[in-house]
Amino acid sequence: MRKPRRSLDLSERIRVILNDRVLFLPRTGVGHYVRQLLDALKAESGEVELHPFLSALLPPRRPEKASGGVDAEAGFSLRPPRKRTWLGRLRRVLQRPYRAAFRWQARKFRLYHEPNHIPIRCGVSTVTTIHDLSVLVHPEWHPADRVRWYEREFDAGLRQTCRFIAASEFTKHEMVARLGLSPERIDVTYQAARPAFTSRSGCVPRAVRARLELPDKFFLFVGTLEPRKNVAGLLVAYAALPQTLRRRFPLVIAGGWGWKIEALHELIASHGVQNETRLVGYLNDATLAALYAGCTAFVWPTLYEGFGLPPLEAMTCGGPVIVSNVTSLPEVVGDAGVMLDPHDVPAWSEAMRRMAEDAAWRQQWCRRGHERALTFTWQRCARQTIACYQAALQST
Repeated sequence: MRKPRRSLDLSERIRVILNDRVLFLPRTGVGHYVRQLLDALKAESGEVELHPFLSALLPPRRPEKASGGVDAEAGFSLRPPRKRTWLGRLRRVLQRPYRAAFRWQARKFRLYHEPNHIPIRCGVSTVTTIHDLSVLVHPEWHPADRVRWYEREFDAGLRQTCRFIAASEFTKHEMVARLGLSPERIDVTYQAARPAFTSRSGCVPRAVRARLELPDKFFLFVGTLEPRKNVAGLLVAYAALPQTLRRRFPLVIAGGWGWKIEALHELIASHGVQNETRLVGYLNDATLAALYAGCTAFVWPTLYEGFGLPPLEAMTCGGPVIVSNVTSLPEVVGDAGVMLDPHDVPAWSEAMRRMAEDAAWRQQWCRRGHERALTFTWQRCARQTIACYQAALQST
């Protein structure tokens, strides 16, 4: 005989288990989301008793160590690391006992929050965060094993989930249009910059510039090196600038190696910008914040984003941004940055040139970007997440 459904007492603390495995992997967008959401939800501890599954057993890795050093640029290789197939096999083997242990622990909780697209199969009421649908929309941009994972598990995860969190209105719209989900089951929660990213002087500390061999003026790109970031398009636009300007304003590319971008070093050489391009690898937050604040412009011609955290970080630090006008980025940047078609190479070159040569125009974007960035807060994200938890339990 089935047990009667327990009614939800809104005065009772909601006990939630969260799958925090991404905190133990190299820290990228989803990992930052999980870390900041955990901290923000703890500050709202009167309503939620949150249990991060793996962190309760092991201390998560420090994000600045995620690429092998406090500042990875010291050992960053121009060539992507060689694939280690044995490591992928080992991870798949270890996932089985991990999922089993998670299911056993989850039985003690009323709600399970999966922050990374596909929940572990279990019988607990589930909230799933969907950051974007790029694996479904553009599988050619992703590693084959990730595409296979979605093919195996994504549909089952949709059926298990009683309520969703979307990273943006754009992502919510795609979830409704492509997955046939009811919009009433989807809550949008915007992310925010991490505490390390605050407004600061536009002057990059001398020690940072010396370590990275940078002048006091430069363009900056930040992100995992992968196809959808459109680094190739950025290089074409940068190469179209006069050489005299490129020598004064090098292009700094900060981010760890991702996938399907093995020929990047050849692409840099083919455009003749190898002397003005700096690949510096994954940077810690303090170094990255200094570069955001001191860059001539943050340049991001990405082709697809579910939210787009780097331009928000740059705006928070006071850096002017030039970004794509596609997918979620108009929601994040709005009228506080220069927004361009990612395929319009002449427009990107012209915007970069003007940022370098028109100080008044550049300062206008610095001010507007910073003002807009302050409207995004993790406290609001946490409160909206709690409201989603409550709605999920009311619907089950």
